[in-house]
Amino acid sequence: MDYKKTASEIVKNIGGKENIASLTHCITRVRFKLKDNSKASAEAVKKIDGVINVIEQGGQFQVVIGNEVEDVFNAVQDVTGIVGSAIDAVEKDDLKVKGKFMDQVIDLVTNIFTPILPALIGAGMIRSLLMILTKFAGLATDSGVYIVINEIYNAIFNFLPVYLAYAAAVKWRCNPYIAVAVALTMVSPTIQSLVLGENGLKFLGIPMSMQRQGYGSSVIPIIVTVWFMSLVEKTCNKFVPKYARYVLVPLLTLVITVPVMFLVIGPITATLQGWMGAAYTALYNLNPTVCGVILGAAWQVLVVFGLHWGIVPLGTLNLAQYGRNTINAVTGPSNWTQAGAALGVALRTKNQRLRETALSAGITGVFAITEPSIYGVNLPLKKPFYIAVAVAAVAGGIAGFGNAAALAGGPVGILSFPLFIGEGFGYFVVAMLVALFGTAALVYLFGYDKKFDEE
Repeated sequence: MDYKKTASEIVKNIGGKENIASLTHCITRVRFKLKDNSKASAEAVKKIDGVINVIEQGGQFQVVIGNEVEDVFNAVQDVTGIVGSAIDAVEKDDLKVKGKFMDQVIDLVTNIFTPILPALIGAGMIRSLLMILTKFAGLATDSGVYIVINEIYNAIFNFLPVYLAYAAAVKWRCNPYIAVAVALTMVSPTIQSLVLGENGLKFLGIPMSMQRQGYGSSVIPIIVTVWFMSLVEKTCNKFVPKYARYVLVPLLTLVITVPVMFLVIGPITATLQGWMGAAYTALYNLNPTVCGVILGAAWQVLVVFGLHWGIVPLGTLNLAQYGRNTINAVTGPSNWTQAGAALGVALRTKNQRLRETALSAGITGVFAITEPSIYGVNLPLKKPFYIAVAVAAVAGGIAGFGNAAALAGGPVGILSFPLFIGEGFGYFVVAMLVALFGTAALVYLFGYDKKFDEE
């Protein structure tokens, strides 16, 4: 791929660099926020060499690139001159999502979670590697190697609010370093031990409360807190004289936000977070197999529309509250159904270009990145995608029936099997194998139309 040429054509067909409010990228997509969506031609962008698909969702114009997304993103930055902090020069109204409520929710979750995904994925893979070494290589859990490497995982998942605080502050355009200070106070071991201690802890005579596991792995409390902090900061900037802002705005923002966080926002959102986790757990306990079938079938469909972001935080809540994430167990096999569908196409097609695309996408899908398979192969051919969804329902049901669960965070692919060692592990392995090989076989036999060989 000629990255500069691809980038130039993308920019040209979305209305030029003048129409770009901001841009970022995730694992497979270059994500644009446009000032005027009517100036962009999705159909024209889809025809550009290197572009897999275009998704207009969550207030974003998302160009699906696949494995080479970072190269294209860098080329877009070179072509437009919009890099990093360029978003700060954009008018606030240009950054607002003017759409349906669900679009706004998706935009919010995407903007906050996407930037920290590399850290979450890296931490999950570290935990997977440690599980392999302790299980098969005799690495002792009290050894220096284990302790040091394991602390990388702990540094991310035990202090998750810190990462979320920075991303949320960027989203709401408030000071990210003050937000980080608020988050570090939230996860303070000193405060947690005193609040949960025998005598408790009072602030201005008001008893403080906290969930038993603290806020270390929480999601909702810090997001709401940073939103509140952004309002406080903007109000202070409005009323504090300019000559005193440098000193008084940070001071007022911190001394107002932190107490409100501990006394109001924390208890309320922690309760809400607990209800959300309990609601899913109740549904799961009602019938894990049915729950697995439904979520397994729905997951990749939700991915297509970007709606899976609404469920991702529930997995984190599950892990924080119960130490087990059953969501990853029942939805994880769907990654391999998409990979299997692409591999089935690669084995069946006589179209050299399609075979290369499908083989590359299938291998990528085995490592938990499914969008190249979805957008590059399965959705355009339709039948492979439908078969993948159907097999994902079966595989999700198998994992649900066995009560399989992830014991740590991370994407579900070939490197993450050790994350599921424990109750239901055998069922999870069967579910993944059914997902990959079952889908590949069904697509090979029934899911490919020979007309695509000539295209």
